[in-house]
Amino acid sequence: MANVATDNIGATYSGANFNELFLEPIFRDSDLMQFRVIPNVKHVMNLYTADALSCIVQKYTTCSSSDTGETFNVNDKVLTAGRMRVAVSQCQDEFFGTYLEESFRNGINVFNLEGTALMDTILQNVRNGISRDVVRLAWFGDTAEAGSSAACYNSTDGWWKLLIADAVVDANKVAIANSGAFATGDAIVALRALWAAAPSALQGVGNNEKAFYVSRLIYDDYLTTLESQGNAEGQRQLVDGTIRTYFRGVEVIPMYDWDVATAQRLITDNVRAVYVAKQNLAVGTDTNDPEGEMKMFYDDLTEKVYVRAYFKLGVQFLHDSLVVIGY
Repeated sequence: MANVATDNIGATYSGANFNELFLEPIFRDSDLMQFRVIPNVKHVMNLYTADALSCIVQKYTTCSSSDTGETFNVNDKVLTAGRMRVAVSQCQDEFFGTYLEESFRNGINVFNLEGTALMDTILQNVRNGISRDVVRLAWFGDTAEAGSSAACYNSTDGWWKLLIADAVVDANKVAIANSGAFATGDAIVALRALWAAAPSALQGVGNNEKAFYVSRLIYDDYLTTLESQGNAEGQRQLVDGTIRTYFRGVEVIPMYDWDVATAQRLITDNVRAVYVAKQNLAVGTDTNDPEGEMKMFYDDLTEKVYVRAYFKLGVQFLHDSLVVIGY
């Protein structure tokens, strides 16, 4: 029996269009707000630290006006917050002839993308990008960066530059092989060495108030070590994993974005670790939510939608005695 309806359609079938844009997932390393946040930094903030005072309790012998014990130094450090800017724009003609055009507005407002699926995706992607970039800048920013990635890193100096530049901290560093020489078992060796090299002041900080921040190679190799113990705990780690990983009671936190930063900046010492009291790392900013400091507006003259964000960001560390590094 013949079909009652016959195909006389000239349009080519290209498949159904799902009405959602999928963002590439991003990994978000340790949130900066867990560290010491110094608000209302406009550009330069002078920080003052006091050394520990000891040996002031002494035996009483006789009436005296003399002082007991030692003195302590008041030191200063400068936190310089870079002036950050985010500027992106979008014209809707980029997506003429695609299914996204179906979501555009009508008539005189056709060029205004506010409230469309495309604009929602752009805004979310910008927020994600800011949250990822500020962490990368905080650790690997370098105002002297002049390579192809200079624009991504030269707005402020990050913790790695500041820590390595400090003579006391760098003299106490732990040597860790780079990715070309890193071998199985090196992670546990590095963590033990960081622990042994840590000043007593750092060891005296509560375990929940400090952490090991490590490159992915160290983290993955340490997991392998835990999984290879040949006991029930090792088997459980291999099969189930854990939400958090610890070394001697201190959390070990993988910093996946360090690999991105070292690759972009062509840094050869690309396997690194920091054992530090969290409150020893200071973040200076004029906002507590950089990714929320955005505004969006449509301009009739250029027929584009613009997204802008402005904020200040800078970092510093306070005490040599509360940090040890490895690279």
